[in-house]
Amino acid sequence: MAISRKNARQISVDQRSYTWAVSQDSGFIVLVVQDTLTNGKKLEVIVSDDRNIIIEKNSFSIQYGDARSLVVTPALVAFIIRESLKMGWAPQDTGPPVQLSLGENKLEIRRGL
Repeated sequence: MAISRKNARQISVDQRSYTWAVSQDSGFIVLVVQDTLTNGKKLEVIVSDDRNIIIEKNSFSIQYGDARSLVVTPALVAFIIRESLKMGWAPQDTGPPVQLSLGENKLEIRRGL
């Protein structure tokens, strides 16, 4: 199933087009990425839990500690896509989504919520 067009954005990473969207769900910010052409296997990345979420004017920002914050930008999405590909995500394949977590700019396989 393809990502809904509502609030979805396009990004090109290493000559491949992806659709991505960010949503707040059950206290988490979730980044969902999918290959635009094949609508294959989705990538779902938990970016933060609700303790760190800051949402202003439809932009998503995650705050770490007092002074550091992380904003979900196209550059961050490109970083996540490249790292996920290195970890074995095959966006053209079918099947259940690959589920990862992002913490301190490091991706990890998600081990439940």
